[in-house]
Amino acid sequence: MARAAAATAAPARAPRPARPARRPQRRVSGTSTARKRASGTRRLPLGARLLDVLLSGRVWIGLVGVLLAGIVFFNVDLMRMNREITHMADEAAQYKRENAGLRQDVAQLANSERIQEAAAQLGLVLPQPDQVRYLKSNPRVDAKTAAKRIIAPTSPTTLPTTATTLPTTTTATAASPTG
Repeated sequence: MARAAAATAAPARAPRPARPARRPQRRVSGTSTARKRASGTRRLPLGARLLDVLLSGRVWIGLVGVLLAGIVFFNVDLMRMNREITHMADEAAQYKRENAGLRQDVAQLANSERIQEAAAQLGLVLPQPDQVRYLKSNPRVDAKTAAKRIIAPTSPTTLPTTATTLPTTTTATAASPTG
């Protein structure tokens, strides 16, 4: 009975499953990474570590997106500048055509035959060779001579004066002429 009481008091244990046999650890040539970290012989530079952190996480997706957006904005700006350059080149070509037309007009107007015909219509004639004289210029002497030759006017210039009378205001009423 003691056995029956003991059997009812404590339940029987289920047998444990057998542990699988441990595999032997793989051997790695060289020193282990734990030993390398402990000894501190080789660490990556800060830039390489930062790059590893960026590329191993999700941050790199945002970084690539920002870079792509920058490239798009750069290309849009480049296209705008190209459009402005094309517009300026078109304007320059238009101004060149306009200048060529103006040069042609100047050449036609400067034609000596046309000028001689216009002078003949006005009654002008070419001077004889002995009637042509050339003046010599001497700025110091010419200025002094011009200053000496200045004379005051003999009579004051009379400007046409018009008698301007301002209308006077009176309080009395003016009589209207009859007749």
